[in-house]
Amino acid sequence: MVYEVQYLLTALEHFQGMIGKPGPYFFDCQVIAHNHFCGNAGQGASDVFQIGEAGRDVEPEDIFAALRAAAQDEVLTDVRSNYGRSYYHEGFRLSSDGKTVYMIWGS
Repeated sequence: MVYEVQYLLTALEHFQGMIGKPGPYFFDCQVIAHNHFCGNAGQGASDVFQIGEAGRDVEPEDIFAALRAAAQDEVLTDVRSNYGRSYYHEGFRLSSDGKTVYMIWGS
């Protein structure tokens, strides 16, 4: 459990750094990218969810909306659940430009 709390803290710190800054930013959950067994199942879907909009400062609700969209995406849920690839959450990382939070998976 200690690792999960640390992962959550890391994600919150990354997301907090976006608040009050001009968007857009992105959340890349990496579900489809991690699953090489899904074939065409993930076709047309995206691992990337936009946070905020160009020309407007990011607000907490923008972050919540992106995370809700990822959590409720039916294609991502199907790919993660039904195509024989294990998912072991290994944390989050911020892109070098500071614009994208990546979810990191291991197997």
